[in-house]
Amino acid sequence: MPSRYLRYGDQRYIITREAEARLHRTLDAVYATGSSGHQWLNLYHDSVAPCRLLIAPGVPISIETEPDPGD
Repeated sequence: MPSRYLRYGDQRYIITREAEARLHRTLDAVYATGSSGHQWLNLYHDSVAPCRLLIAPGVPISIETEPDPGD
């Protein structure tokens, strides 16, 4: 299975499908009409090492996929 990463600004974080789904819901809320314009996303939900990212318009965000070495 390929490794998936969230690129947030100049940082890169491992992302799961569940975290990606939460990211999409957060983006929908941030860009919704009448929103406050930003929200915090806990990337590693239920983890002892929480990672909170501020999701706001203008912050560069992308999902990257790296193929397995065996591919």
